[in-house]
Amino acid sequence: MPFYNPKTMKRNLAGESYSTSEGVWADGDKMLFGIIDKPAGTGSRPHRHPNEQFIFVQKGRLKAMIDGKRKTIQTGGIIHIPANSLHSMVATDDEDVIFIVAKDNSWGIEGIPEDQSIFGAHLGKSAKKEVVDKYTKIAKKGESAKSKKKSKKSK
Repeated sequence: MPFYNPKTMKRNLAGESYSTSEGVWADGDKMLFGIIDKPAGTGSRPHRHPNEQFIFVQKGRLKAMIDGKRKTIQTGGIIHIPANSLHSMVATDDEDVIFIVAKDNSWGIEGIPEDQSIFGAHLGKSAKKEVVDKYTKIAKKGESAKSKKKSKKSK
């Protein structure tokens, strides 16, 4: 389909095992393009993916870490994440973030968390209680599914 209305598209989690990123995106043959948000004080734990990514911060500020380099990106800023770079993006404590994402579609939207022994997003001390509750519930559900997979493999 060549035309999309983000207001009517189904919202999805983008990296539920390590991030609070949630939004809508369209998948093309060679790239994906979307609008993602992160609640204030939350974000992704360090992760990587084999596809290149660009982020345009539309609202708020993102604390970015790419291969150990850190910078807070203001509204209107652009972030380039090279393929396979270890990175994390966390909304500042004072407001939610909305950003535009563009990635090549060789891999998809989700990455692989650096520490796979942990399931769950970065939830800072300033995150609202309802946000912490929502993503803690998602993490517990993911941990439960992970445990079930392990026990099936060991049988």
